Amino acid sequence: MRRKLGLIVTLVLPLVPARCLGQGFGGFAGSFGQGEANRLEEKTIPVFGETIRYWDVGSGPVVVLLHGLGDRKESWLPVIPTLSQKYRVIAPDQIGFGKSSKPLLDYNIQTFVDFLNEFLRDLKIEKTTVVGESLGGWIAALYAVESSSDAHLVPLEKLVLVDAAGLRQDKPVPDLNPSSLATMRHVLELVYYDTSWLTDERLHDIFIDKLSLNDGYTTHAVLANPARDTFRLDGRLGEIHVPTLVTWGRQDQLVPVEIGERYANGIAGAKLVTFDKCGHVPAAEHTAEWLSAVGQFLAK
Repeated sequence: MRRKLGLIVTLVLPLVPARCLGQGFGGFAGSFGQGEANRLEEKTIPVFGETIRYWDVGSGPVVVLLHGLGDRKESWLPVIPTLSQKYRVIAPDQIGFGKSSKPLLDYNIQTFVDFLNEFLRDLKIEKTTVVGESLGGWIAALYAVESSSDAHLVPLEKLVLVDAAGLRQDKPVPDLNPSSLATMRHVLELVYYDTSWLTDERLHDIFIDKLSLNDGYTTHAVLANPARDTFRLDGRLGEIHVPTLVTWGRQDQLVPVEIGERYANGIAGAKLVTFDKCGHVPAAEHTAEWLSAVGQFLAK
């Protein structure tokens, strides 16, 4: 049944298995493939008594990368090599996803904000830039709102939003928690502009990988939480007071570019950069261009 969701129709992230990275499809042509992922030291830290797994690469100002719904830190593999040349890049599996603990909670956006802040405090981070994609962008933006008035949150230096959810939009809800090959294919076709790489064999592998993550409960809890409207950011963007870059795929079928325009217009001084022939994941589909825009922003 089709129904309207004013707040979160679009939280999904790439869902492509790490073993497919670096194979040259859809923009995943970065210099980190699965071999490099295996060589990265995966660290663990207890946060609120739960285990968070993460990568901590490079040195310099801290940049935290937040993945989206149904995803994990591996989605950032295409950009970590470049960013870690100048920055200390921290990429966690957020609570409920990836290899981190998956407690049976009624997950909402505040859950992720609280875990993010505690994670940063436990790592003794004094200030950070946060880059958030899709659901991760919503989390990052809410963190920016709250950190402007809450001294208990680790201070934010800059904010980068990547096709971020979090603003109201009326759109039919796709199945963002795929449980069949057909729904898996449909989600991927919504996420990516170019799906010429999506053969039946790769779809099969992606579906197996998705099932292995055991994050279906978390995804369902986020999407079905009746308190979700409490955390939407319409009317609150003016509370963000840090330099902000908004990046967006012009052909995003999940979170339309108009949402990016609303983010950029609502945050004082924010800059919007869009990418043509690009869907929901510009860091994956237009890696070099995205890195150029983010690199220039971070260097200011």
